[in-house]
Amino acid sequence: MFRAIPKFIVFAFVLFLYMIVSLCIYALCLFKINRARPFLTVLVSYVSRAALAIIGINVVQKNVTSQIPDHSMIVSNHLSYMDVFIISSKFPTCFVTSVEMKNTFFLGHLCMLGGCLFVDRKNRRKIHKEVKELTMALKHKLNVVVFPEATSTDGAHVYPFKPPMLQAAIDAHAEILPLCLNYRKLDGEIVSKKNHELVFWFGDKPFFEHALALFAKKRIEVELSVLDVVEAKNFATKSELAVHIHDLIQSHYQNIT
Repeated sequence: MFRAIPKFIVFAFVLFLYMIVSLCIYALCLFKINRARPFLTVLVSYVSRAALAIIGINVVQKNVTSQIPDHSMIVSNHLSYMDVFIISSKFPTCFVTSVEMKNTFFLGHLCMLGGCLFVDRKNRRKIHKEVKELTMALKHKLNVVVFPEATSTDGAHVYPFKPPMLQAAIDAHAEILPLCLNYRKLDGEIVSKKNHELVFWFGDKPFFEHALALFAKKRIEVELSVLDVVEAKNFATKSELAVHIHDLIQSHYQNIT
């Protein structure tokens, strides 16, 4: 645990600078989130690279596709809060997360300062409005990240995708860039059932307790597979689209067994 303390101090300093710069960006954009988001995505990308270096996460990007679009809806499996740093370090983007996360102490503030889009998964009456907001972000040529599993998981497999938010890609005639995250090694040891709880965040594990254990690790190796682009307009329904992308990501994911 002694290794975690200096990491936490440096990480906290970086987050402090991030919050100050984010507030300045908001102020310069007259506190209009749509104006601020393009700048915030770039800021978060730089902060994410710094965070990965501090924590000791090495990301190997494996491109399956021959062409990566300038902007798209990015869809990925979800295993840890580290996923945000990993994806953002490679693609300046705004993330779609839950209202519950928005209301979570500290994490919610970081999400709001980063220009996240929030959805209330428990209130189906708001879906149309939320999909419209995502659609507008895509039409404004922003990368938008969606985790359709709707929660971080234990990594046993890629859990079924919930389709509602994918409707935004269909409405915006956007390209979808599927990503597959595989956490390979933890301090040189293959990630398995024995140690996956140290990096995967799921269930009711308290965030700060989990983060402290994660920061105590020296090196984490992650593979980020960038898969073939999917044209949302080629699918009649969001459910068909969800199944197709799920199967594509699952085919590149190594189940934790």
